[in-house]
Amino acid sequence: MKIYANGCSFTYGDELINPAADAWPTLLANKLHGSVVNDVISGGTNYRTLYRTIKNIKEDYDLYLIAWTDYSRFTVYKSDNNFEINFNPNLKNELYQNTHEFKSWGLTYYKHWYNELYAFKLWLQQIMQLQSLLKNKNYVMINTMSNNLSNWTADKDQFIESVKKFINFDIMNDKQIVDEYEEINYYIDNIDLSKFYRWNQFYIRQLCGDFPIGTHGHMLEQGHQHLAELLYTHICLK
Repeated sequence: MKIYANGCSFTYGDELINPAADAWPTLLANKLHGSVVNDVISGGTNYRTLYRTIKNIKEDYDLYLIAWTDYSRFTVYKSDNNFEINFNPNLKNELYQNTHEFKSWGLTYYKHWYNELYAFKLWLQQIMQLQSLLKNKNYVMINTMSNNLSNWTADKDQFIESVKKFINFDIMNDKQIVDEYEEINYYIDNIDLSKFYRWNQFYIRQLCGDFPIGTHGHMLEQGHQHLAELLYTHICLK
């Protein structure tokens, strides 16, 4: 069995002594008697996951493991060398975080241009895009972060109060807010939630409260072993 995995640092295996051997995609592949291409970098984004997975669909893997990360992150490609640059609100980047252009542009973006409502909706669209391309493939999706799903998926009568801190109410009337609620639910209705491991009930980072973590907050070997076991059971029961 050939397996393809993508996600962020929690899928790469940050802070493990030997990520190539002990990250959960490798452990899961071992349980399934297969091999894995863990196409992840630390600080990966959903933009990157979408791009890289689509690029690799032609390889026709037997199983795709997609771990969606924080929707506030995004990826651009540097004009002079096509190098992939992944941005996050903390402005951490192994190669560019100390450069003026990375810091100044990142600060400007997150201060003036970042819109959480649209970041969330774009993430839902990314899920829809990838699911449409994987519809004839064997795949499992899982959320790495909570992405405030409980807030965004609140019932209609609770929606406004639930997402108040994420939406600019000063420029929106009641109809516009209702329209946003309906748009979000339209997207979710078109996502195959059965392809997720416990949508809106579980996310990988929860395990950091149950198992040892490293100095930078990533789960260590026990957490990866537990996650591999959870997903193995989930796949075997499908």
